This record gives sequence, structure tokens and C-alpha cells, in this order.
Amino acid sequence: MSHCREAAALLEPYADGELSPDKIVEVEQHLEGCERCSARVSLDAAFKRSVQKTVREAAPVSSAFMARLGAALEAERERETELIESAPPPRMLPWRVTASLAAAAALVLVWGATQKNGGNDSARLPAQPPTTDMNMNVNVDQFIDDLVTYHLQPQQPDVTEPAKLEQFDPEVGVPVRLPRLTEYGARWEGASVVPIRNRRAALLRYHVGGHKMTLYVYDAARVPMGRRLKARVVRNEPVYVGWERGFTIAATERRGVGYATVATDMNDQESAEIVASLHTP
Repeated sequence: MSHCREAAALLEPYADGELSPDKIVEVEQHLEGCERCSARVSLDAAFKRSVQKTVREAAPVSSAFMARLGAALEAERERETELIESAPPPRMLPWRVTASLAAAAALVLVWGATQKNGGNDSARLPAQPPTTDMNMNVNVDQFIDDLVTYHLQPQQPDVTEPAKLEQFDPEVGVPVRLPRLTEYGARWEGASVVPIRNRRAALLRYHVGGHKMTLYVYDAARVPMGRRLKARVVRNEPVYVGWERGFTIAATERRGVGYATVATDMNDQESAEIVASLHTP
């Protein structure tokens, strides 16, 4: 795709996560070399965030609704726990960077998802007591939606030297260091700090196998990913995985530091293996 006319019809479905994996790659390749289309995607993303903020402020969620939602989530968690205990663990898949996207984004019918152990039972998943978003510092659904939005939004990095990542620590609230992902052929391009809800996160850009991947670093205590993503164990490490707007999301925690990846062309197992292998200097 070399012309803006060809890309124009795909920019809106691209921002909404409605394109197939091959089309997503084509659009991203065009955006990397086209400032005009990149600016349009950035403007559209900013407009949507503004509309979402206005709607949320105009229609606050009642405490009665949150109580009903919490009860529904707990009932669903118990139901899935019974199903998981009676089912055999899934077979681990090999790492394949160039694998095609295996599933479309699921329509989320409730604000939180249940925890699930789909792997090795020898590692213990972190306990997450039942709560509602009313008791959380960050709404996890909105947090994940913002992760995808920033992943789609082209921007110049503020930092391109690993040693300078430490300057992000005060803004993010946790140590920001560059994870070693060389075993996956990941190429780091730079990092920035982005506002997400009432918090900030470090955004680290990578290319893996020619495709874009964004790694976020944030305060894990403020964002309990287990409320929204499915829990599993990979390499004896607890991780949380799921889909949002056609992109894989995988998250984990290391000593209070949260890590979450948004990937363009990986399946959930591949994304889970990346976050499970994260280790920083």
C-alpha cells in the first residue's frame, strides 16, 4: 500500500480494530512513512477519547449497578472455576513469531472477566479478592482500551537510549527498565510516557518479526488485570491474556511492576510467552 487514497478507506476500521491481520500490517507499514495519515489516526484517536470521557462524566455509574455487576462477576467466576477443574490443561504451543491471528476480538458482555488457570498448576496465581470497579483506582476495561488506542497511534519516542528510561520512574510510579527480549528477535525503537485514566504508564515500542508490539510498564497495584483477562501459567509464571479490538493483550507482574503487551500479529499463547519471559537488568 503506497498511496493515501488506498489507505484512507482503511484508517477508521484500523483504529477500531476491525481489520484482518494482513490489512493491519499493510496500514501500519503505510503509517510509518506517511505523516499525513499518521496525523489523521492520531486526531481520530484523540477525538474518540474526548467523546468517551464526556459520555462517562455525563452518565456516572450508580453504586446499585456496580453492586449487581460485582455479584454477576462472582457468580460467573465460580461457574468457570467448576468448568476449569473438570477440564484437562491445554497443550502448550511452540513460539511462532509469524503465526497468523487465530481469533477475532470477543464482544465483552460484562466489565470484568473471570480468573482461570489454564496451564501448569505448580505455580500459584496471585490472589485477587472479588471487588468491583468502584473500589479500584483504574477501570480495567477502560485501561485496556487505552492500551490498544496508544498502540495504534503513531508517535515519536521521547527516549531512545535504555539508560534514560530511569527518568520515567517518578511519573510512572515504578521502576522503568528495558526488558531483554532478544530471544524473540525483538527490536526496541524507543519509549514515551502516556496518560491512561488517572495514571501514567511507560510505552515501549518494539518490532517483532517485522510486526509492531507495544510493551507498557505501569503500577500493577492500581490495575488488577485479573478482573478482565484470563489467567494462565506459562514457564511457571502467572500471566493474564485476552483480546481487545482484534489485538492480543498479555500482562504480568514483577515485584509490583506491571507489564502488558499489545501485539498486532501474534496469538494469545505467543504474547503470553513473551510476558512470562520478561526479566529486566
